[in-house]
Amino acid sequence: MPKISRADRAELAQKAAHIRRHGQRADWDVATIADEITRQVPDLAPLEVWRLAYGWSRPQVVAAIGELYAADGLAPPGVTTARLCRWEHDGVQPDPDYAAALARVYQVSPQRLGLNLPSIAAGAGYGRPTPSTLGAGMAETALTAVADSVQLQREIEGPDGGPDTRDQVERAVGYYTSHYARHAPNVLATEIHRARQMVVDMLTHPQRDADRTELRRLAGWLSALLGNLAFHTADYAGAHIHLGTGARLGISVGEHRLTGWSLGAQSMVASFQERPTDALELAAQAGEHADTPLHRAQITAWCELRALAALGRRSDAAAAATRAQHHMDAARAEEPGRFGFDRAELHQHLAESALRLGEPRQAAEHAATAVALKTTGSPGWAAATVIRARAAAADHAPADATALATTVLDTVAPEHLRETTRQRLAALDADLHTEHQPARASRDLRDRLRALPAHTPAQRTSPEPNGH
Repeated sequence: MPKISRADRAELAQKAAHIRRHGQRADWDVATIADEITRQVPDLAPLEVWRLAYGWSRPQVVAAIGELYAADGLAPPGVTTARLCRWEHDGVQPDPDYAAALARVYQVSPQRLGLNLPSIAAGAGYGRPTPSTLGAGMAETALTAVADSVQLQREIEGPDGGPDTRDQVERAVGYYTSHYARHAPNVLATEIHRARQMVVDMLTHPQRDADRTELRRLAGWLSALLGNLAFHTADYAGAHIHLGTGARLGISVGEHRLTGWSLGAQSMVASFQERPTDALELAAQAGEHADTPLHRAQITAWCELRALAALGRRSDAAAAATRAQHHMDAARAEEPGRFGFDRAELHQHLAESALRLGEPRQAAEHAATAVALKTTGSPGWAAATVIRARAAAADHAPADATALATTVLDTVAPEHLRETTRQRLAALDADLHTEHQPARASRDLRDRLRALPAHTPAQRTSPEPNGH
């Protein structure tokens, strides 16, 4: 890369800052902002791209590395802003320990930072929460501030709330939806319970009919989120309760999207409980509320296709796959967030259904497409990568399957590993041990899976907002 003048570099940094501000207004996560900076400002090295995507100065990054060393009981590191500058601009590779620290600060793999040091990949701890106030600490502080804002506004307007309090709850639902993948399920569920408790409390006070309807609508969306989080921590009973509340509140306030999504999520839960007939019935109910091409694509792929494949109805599953793709093509745009749908998720469901129907190579193609469209380390990336691993195992490539699964375990912290991905990993483990003498790598993978800690439940609950 040719030498860039200081003035030109300042201009590049300003352009990156503009992209970051635009991304924050659009509720992009940091990885998406980094990808967009890389696309629009290709002269920046990856290490600088990620710092600018976070909006951090070099002294802040140096301080964060120092915090990591202190938390690990190590002597202060010899990192300076000048040294960090050389790593960013001069193509100088940091020592492995410093590279591992940078990966932890930015919470991505070393490779995404342009640090081609595979020897640190397994133990660096990237993607895991760090004690740095710039890493997970900042994310958790931002999360708790959401419900705090609702509480403060309610204190201003009174116990029954008011228009500004309801607006804050609406903003909270939007934040939880768009940042769903950033937090461990139990942590996010605890905060959503806190927000929903305030909504339930407001419903116990006299309200105008229109205001009560709005609060019940918001309570329904919060319940749908809690149902999905319960599902991701293997609390199937809780998932059905919360999702059932979301569906009922959606019907009572005329919110078709809420009703359809909650029923669709219940269909997914039934599928993972190996109840495909119930899942198909719930999918049909959800489909009655899908009123846009994107939502029809979602329900068809997410619920109907999965259930048909589980029932072995090959021709019906093929027809559903075609319909889902046609609906997706007709959609005006993809929707981000937990309640949205995109092509990555479409290909994930197509892959898993193909796998279920005994078509591993087709499954591998769809899974590879989904992986390419997802950010490394995200829940969607993890799910699609394990589906790729299962396809490799079905195609008699156990070494490839084990390597893919190991990559997921090396990249995603246990507390962020959803129950859906754990079940896929368990299925892969069973696939790999069908042989009489499984390979050593397969046995090591089984040991790692058995060592995974149990899911941590949310630290608080809130009553179901079913009353009028």
